[in-house]
Amino acid sequence: PRPTARPCAPLTMSGGGGDKALAVVVYVSVKPGTEDAFIAASLLNAKASVQEQGIARFDVIQNEEDSTKFVLVEVYKDDAAPAAHKETAHYAAWRDAVADMMAEPRSAVKYDNIMPDTFAGWDVPASLMKGSAEGGSADSLLCVHVFVSVAPGKEEEFAKLSVENARNSIQEKGIARFDLLQQQDDKSKFCLVEVYSNKDAPAAHKETAHYAAWRDGVADMMAVPRSALKYKNLFPTLDANWRSSL
Repeated sequence: PRPTARPCAPLTMSGGGGDKALAVVVYVSVKPGTEDAFIAASLLNAKASVQEQGIARFDVIQNEEDSTKFVLVEVYKDDAAPAAHKETAHYAAWRDAVADMMAEPRSAVKYDNIMPDTFAGWDVPASLMKGSAEGGSADSLLCVHVFVSVAPGKEEEFAKLSVENARNSIQEKGIARFDLLQQQDDKSKFCLVEVYSNKDAPAAHKETAHYAAWRDGVADMMAVPRSALKYKNLFPTLDANWRSSL
């Protein structure tokens, strides 16, 4: 199961400054039969959104098991960016276009970034920032969101081990992203955003020494068993446009 999400509302960042980003994970359920129309509207919005100065990423993914469920992963770079985004013409067009497609109200969970810890590690490529179209055939990626709840007092130790695992994991050929997020309103909850280039990459990842070290190191920290949701990528379409520039 996904983390408890709250109805969408105006978003603000806590703290700020430096390379502290706000990752907003928006959950969307659409009425059956409206999936293609929702995708079309959301791709237009995402492609325009990544051109905004305060936005690093605006990923669009679709649940592998239920095609009516989508997630938008919006990564903002400053306090003013979420509100500025909602003042844009492309956001207003998207909001109005999808209004009647909603099966239930949208909800969102807000996270602080732990890894990457620089905007350079989050930013989409410059070509997408400038509005260039993605060329070539679309790549079929597997996006896995892993939800972790740790025992109270274990947050810092879990984060340290997870950063080490992420830094090694992103070096694997079959991994495009391996992000670590911490929930703003409950610091004991984390989300690992793992993006694999092919269906075989997750199994290969679990054969690595760094994964084994992480798995064993965090085993006694779990408040509840980890859970995961799997998605397919809609935007960006190309493997290269998911990868960090670091």
